[in-house]
Amino acid sequence: MTALEVDATEAPPRPWWMERAECRGKSELFFPPPGERPAARENRENRARAVCLACDVLSSCQDFARTQRELGFWGGESEIERAEAGFAPTTPVIGLRRHRSTRTA
Repeated sequence: MTALEVDATEAPPRPWWMERAECRGKSELFFPPPGERPAARENRENRARAVCLACDVLSSCQDFARTQRELGFWGGESEIERAEAGFAPTTPVIGLRRHRSTRTA
């Protein structure tokens, strides 16, 4: 089969757990708008985390995000938290920094 014979309109099947996820229809909590400021990001991610913590498929979502190196907030983790756990996104995330209340020397 050549690249020209591949049907580009056919999407890969979604994992089973996505249909049971608490986040369905709430994308605005899990993906930042352009130019989001750090305080707004923290607020949005805190609200997203609350949804994740109430979700029955949290661990499946987290595993998927880690193995697929996803962008956005998945499985109770931000991109930065996944990167710190050794699962950095394959696409560079420009302008993100972990904001900490205390500095270490």
